[in-house]
Amino acid sequence: MKFLFNKQVIFDSDTGLLAAHDQQDDPVQISNPTKRLLVLLLQHQGEVVNREIIFKKVWDDFGMVSSNNNLNHCISKLRRILRNLGMEEEIITTVPKMGFMFQQEIEVEQCPDPVGVLEDGYGMALEPATNASAPSLAINRPSGSSLPRPALVFNWISVAVATVTLLASTWFWYINRPLDRKEVFIGEAGTCSVLISDNLLQSNDAPSFKEGVLRYARNLKPHCTSDQYLLVIKSRSFKTWSQDLSRLYIMRCGNLRDNKAEVCWSLSEPVESSTR
Repeated sequence: MKFLFNKQVIFDSDTGLLAAHDQQDDPVQISNPTKRLLVLLLQHQGEVVNREIIFKKVWDDFGMVSSNNNLNHCISKLRRILRNLGMEEEIITTVPKMGFMFQQEIEVEQCPDPVGVLEDGYGMALEPATNASAPSLAINRPSGSSLPRPALVFNWISVAVATVTLLASTWFWYINRPLDRKEVFIGEAGTCSVLISDNLLQSNDAPSFKEGVLRYARNLKPHCTSDQYLLVIKSRSFKTWSQDLSRLYIMRCGNLRDNKAEVCWSLSEPVESSTR
C-alpha cells in the first residue's frame, strides 16, 4: 500500500520504497527495520511511541537485537532521506525521555492502488482509510490456521502408525528379552561341582530333571581344578528336531586369570588352553 506525505513523498509500505512524488522512477530503498519503524510511527500519527514499544515491534519480535544506537540510526536515516526527497517539514519529532512521534500536521493520503489489507511480509499491514487525511493502520497478527482436512487425517494416521509401531517394538523386545539367569548348585560329578540355570529347574520337574542331569554328567567322569566347574544351560540358538525336546549343553567353566571374566569350553579342554 502506498501513502503520500504532503503531496511530496510516496511511501510504499509493502516494498519499503520512498520516492519523490514527481520522480517515482528513482525510489530509495530502506531497510526492513526502518520500514517497520516508519509504519509503526505512521500508525500512531500524532501520538508519542515509547522507545520500548519501538524496540519490541521493530526488532525484538523479529529476533533482532534492539538498541538505542540502532533506533537513533534509523530515525536519522529516515529524516535524511525525506529531506533529500523534498520534505522540508520535520515529519518525525523526538520527544525527550519518551520516544518519537509522527507529526499530526503532516498530511497523509492513501494512494488508490490496492484495495483491502496488504501485508508487508513482516506481520504489519495497512487497512484502507475512511479518511484520506488520517489513514487507519493495523498490525496483523498471524492466527492459528487449521490444516486442510486431508492433511489433518494424514497427521492422525501418522500418529496412529507411530503408536502401533512403538507398542509392537516394545512387545517384541519383551518376549525376546534375555532372561535373568541365576545358577544354582545341584551336586557333584567327578571332581566338578555342577551348576545349572535356575530357570531350567523352574520349567521342569525339578527332582527328576536334576537327577537325570547329574547322572549324565557323572557318566562323563569330568575332572576340574579348584577354580573350575560344570555348567548346564539350555540354548535357544539351535532348534531340536522335535519340539517336545529340550537341548542342554554341559560345559566346563573357569576363571580367566587376571581378568574379571570366565571362560567355558567343552569337557575335553583344548590343547592350547592347557598351558594357561
